[in-house]
Amino acid sequence: MKRKVISAILCASMLTGMLAGCGGGSGSSSAASDAGSAGEASEAPASAGSDAGEASDAGSEAGGSSAAATEDFSGQELSILVSAGWMDNRYDETIARFEDTYDVTVDLQTIPADQYSDLLQSKLTTDSCADIFWIQSNPFAIESVIVDPEKYCIDFTGAEWAAKMPEARLSSCEYDGKLYGLQIWHNSPEYVMVYNKTMFDELNLTAPKTYAELLTVCEKLAAEGITPWFMPGADGWQHQLAFFQIGGVYEETKPGLYEGLNNNTETFADNEKMLEVLGQFKELSDKGYFGEDWIGTDSTNMSNEFGDRNCAMAMANSSFIKQIQEDTGTSDEFGLFLIPLGDNDTFPTNPAGPTMFGYNGTEHPELVKEFFNFVCETQSLQEILDNSPAYTNIHMNDDAVEQHWLPEEEAFMSTVDESKMGTPVLQTGTKYTNDYWMNFGADLIAYCQGTMEANDVLKNMDSNRAEAAGVAGDPAWQ
Repeated sequence: MKRKVISAILCASMLTGMLAGCGGGSGSSSAASDAGSAGEASEAPASAGSDAGEASDAGSEAGGSSAAATEDFSGQELSILVSAGWMDNRYDETIARFEDTYDVTVDLQTIPADQYSDLLQSKLTTDSCADIFWIQSNPFAIESVIVDPEKYCIDFTGAEWAAKMPEARLSSCEYDGKLYGLQIWHNSPEYVMVYNKTMFDELNLTAPKTYAELLTVCEKLAAEGITPWFMPGADGWQHQLAFFQIGGVYEETKPGLYEGLNNNTETFADNEKMLEVLGQFKELSDKGYFGEDWIGTDSTNMSNEFGDRNCAMAMANSSFIKQIQEDTGTSDEFGLFLIPLGDNDTFPTNPAGPTMFGYNGTEHPELVKEFFNFVCETQSLQEILDNSPAYTNIHMNDDAVEQHWLPEEEAFMSTVDESKMGTPVLQTGTKYTNDYWMNFGADLIAYCQGTMEANDVLKNMDSNRAEAAGVAGDPAWQ
């Protein structure tokens, strides 16, 4: 596999002179200018398409393939454009096997995360995109990020691998009744509270279920010289999870809120529950419960902070427990509980995740199709999971894959009422919200520093969403 990491300098030079609208991942960028297309991808020949697809649970599972398929693709190069962190080493084994199976070369172009959105837009608008490209998708992202999927994306409607994607994932991969994307992601609890259960037991503490209980726990931990809630503000993207992951409590408090936000009949501003949560977040910050300099602290050393018992809680994926244990060798036990701001008791259901798309202007549409088939085979899914140390499972409809669920995950999930799992997190359940993730994070810090009012944080989100809706031509904002 040819692997490329595009540097900041190179990306900057490529973007010189591009449209001002392609900026900052704000959601206002659009693939609006005309770009040439290879037209509709033709039907796969039997040797490369249907035969290989039928082999997904048979001969090709063992790495074999028909000689005809190999001959069809021999010598071709498949290019993949992806943001750092979305593939990493997880796909290396599968990509190497794909190259060997079909006698092809995969050119993996990994872009720094802060530059990826702009670069992707420039590639789409200039008809120079890689054969496969990725976006962070959610039920609204295809419309707001790709804008014109019929023009830029291969239509995979009817593909055999679609049956392997759970229904919750399909909503982030389809648009206007057509299937465009493939999302291979995990189904672990995402960004709930990870806590040191051994430490809690030693201090006679129990996992808090309300904000009042959280304050009491934090007070007792701080009295012991322990940072109650490790908050890596310098990362720029983690602290706002405390607000967005509890979208279910906003919807419960005001039924129909999500629908109203998506139809432009409701706003973030003046929402009483949201203001309550922001106030609680600031109170925890003011009391020092996030750490002495949480705004200037990043997550680089977070597992060691747990291992050294310097902190007791943090927002993280459930699999972070395994990372703490592997990084530090601690014998402490850990557990999980829901973020209790706003007295939240809802689960952070999230259909979003990194999602791959086939570029409609590719010169190798059948090779692209075969790659999508290939990565959905049981052997490939197992490889991807086994090479993902941060994840314990893969969310695909394939019982032959051996999952690696943690006991802590199973114990936590058994405590969550299924009726509390129906509302997606705020950032993916409402239009244009996730596009301004970093903006909201900066405003939240400004609020904690006393330079912005809570309702202004919410008003800014409304303004930003309106701007994105205007660019997208959303009739609800006209």
